[in-house]
Amino acid sequence: MLFDRHMLFTLVIGVAVVNGIFSPYLNIAVPITAVLMPEMFPRNPSWVLFFSSIFVASATLLFSGVPAAIHERLRAGEPDSPAPMWTWLAVAGLMTLPALANISA
Repeated sequence: MLFDRHMLFTLVIGVAVVNGIFSPYLNIAVPITAVLMPEMFPRNPSWVLFFSSIFVASATLLFSGVPAAIHERLRAGEPDSPAPMWTWLAVAGLMTLPALANISA
């Protein structure tokens, strides 16, 4: 099968990384990340932006995984079905739509 669960999970991570890098919500994440950064990293803008991107990508994975988990829970008959992964990819893609405007800019 072309799109098995592992390949779809890789695509979900790729979409979350794109959202973490180009998201317009980095303006919100930067002050939060500056406070939550580990003390061993300097507080220069490159490190803050790096951790902000990781923060937004992780939030994308977390929040887009909730509908997929609900979908998987409702489909209790087939544990190896790729349908919840498609749900996860679709919701992550919807969350990434605002970031697509920043890719071409």
